[in-house]
Amino acid sequence: MMAQAQWSGQGFRFELSDDRGHAATADEGPPLGAGDGMSPANLLLAALCACTGITAISLLRKMKQPLTGLTVTAEGDRQPEWPRAFTVIRLVYEISGEGPFDEALVRKATRLAPNRLRRP
Repeated sequence: MMAQAQWSGQGFRFELSDDRGHAATADEGPPLGAGDGMSPANLLLAALCACTGITAISLLRKMKQPLTGLTVTAEGDRQPEWPRAFTVIRLVYEISGEGPFDEALVRKATRLAPNRLRRP
């Protein structure tokens, strides 16, 4: 697994790529950058959403839940001063499906998902 960020030479814009041929742009919004892509902090939150979402889907399927849709939203609070590290990240899982869910199993899956940093 490999990912790379190459500075474009303009503002804070980076061209992102991985070893599977995917590409994206990261950039800060004005006045630091042109806003040509998601900020690195938002990319981190989006990656966390996708990673925990994959795990939640895997767990809910194993639990035989009638899942047809999942949206994961992350909101983060950051320190006001440099280095502006995240102090809190909140995750919200919006799940839809055909048929009733077992609420205890859904709670279990969404509680476990953020704590797994390996393949589900």
